[in-house]
Amino acid sequence: MRLKHRHVASKRRGAAMVETAIALSIFVLLLLAMIEITRLGMASQLLTHAAREGCRVAVIDGKVKTDVDSTVRGILNGGGITTYTSAIATGSSPATTDITNTVLGDSITLTLTVRFSNVGWLSTPLFLGSASISTSATMSSERP
Repeated sequence: MRLKHRHVASKRRGAAMVETAIALSIFVLLLLAMIEITRLGMASQLLTHAAREGCRVAVIDGKVKTDVDSTVRGILNGGGITTYTSAIATGSSPATTDITNTVLGDSITLTLTVRFSNVGWLSTPLFLGSASISTSATMSSERP
């Protein structure tokens, strides 16, 4: 009877290894997903902050697009984002991208976009590799 007991225990040991392998695979998959979602949230918040600050600079009298670009670049580079696209649009009539021609009350919109594959912490994003993060900020011009 004792021999039979050992035989059953050795079969159970193999089943435990299979169960552990399955459970660990699911755990690692969830962990990688959490890392990607966390970085997505951080990058989105950083882009929103940079768009707001850049737009604040754009509405001030005497500032030009290079001032906006340097403000945005400083914020994003500090957060580890070096590859992004930036676009400025004004609500003046006719619509233009030149912020120096705006007058008091014209809307100025700054839009920032980055591909998640350029900002992800994993070498190859598993879930969000083709996603793009985009944000914009709109404020009224303070130019006379």
